[in-house]
Amino acid sequence: MPRNKEFDYTEKLEVVRNLFWEKGYHTTSMHDIVAVMKLNRSSIYDTYGNKHDLFLKCLSNYASFKENQYSKASQVKDRGIESLEYIIRDVVDQTLADNRACLIVKTIFEVAPSDQKVKQFILKNAAVLQAILERSILQARAEGDIRSESSSSVIARYILASFSSFWSHYILTQNKKEVTEMVDFLMEQIRK
Repeated sequence: MPRNKEFDYTEKLEVVRNLFWEKGYHTTSMHDIVAVMKLNRSSIYDTYGNKHDLFLKCLSNYASFKENQYSKASQVKDRGIESLEYIIRDVVDQTLADNRACLIVKTIFEVAPSDQKVKQFILKNAAVLQAILERSILQARAEGDIRSESSSSVIARYILASFSSFWSHYILTQNKKEVTEMVDFLMEQIRK
């Protein structure tokens, strides 16, 4: 008869996700994983798979969190432009509060160039987030609050790409006011 798991699957996944987030995929060893999860190797392999499988599960867990964040933020305001601005500011505020780059953004630079499975996962996740942004953009355009002739998909992709720029500026300056001014500028450009 198989033994019941004596630990919370999601709780352990989030613990190791934070380890990957802090150290990066390549510098995190199985020894580090065992130590932080406080599980033996066989339990980790049986439950989560190898290091790569575990990392993909961590990315999936994080992606679900971000999708939920975007979805909830998109429903806070009635007007499309207010919804869009709320999403953007919520994501930036969360990143600054966490004081670290989005795990997906970090993974784009560290792992995605050499790992097709991770790259495909990130592209799929980006499409989900882009669709959420596009709904608010389309609504804002229909309400006359976006006059830009750029397509909603271009605007959404530009917003997603801007998040890593905001974070890189904050890393260098530690100046939240300047990041806020950059977000203000982004919103001005979207409205034009």
